[in-house]
Amino acid sequence: MSEWRVAEISYLRTYRLTCDLCGQLVPGRYWWVEIEGQEHRFCNPDHERLYHSYWLPLYGEATA
Repeated sequence: MSEWRVAEISYLRTYRLTCDLCGQLVPGRYWWVEIEGQEHRFCNPDHERLYHSYWLPLYGEATA
């Protein structure tokens, strides 16, 4: 499941949403996807594809 979502903007608290692949700050809308029960945020759908084709085979899923 994946979809575009809009980040909540608040002037009272710090909000730093970054792309899970490149680390770029995502100020407005972001590409949200659920992968194996974990939520991931990307700056665009191309980074989701790169995450599946490059990052996962090379490094695997990040554990927190």
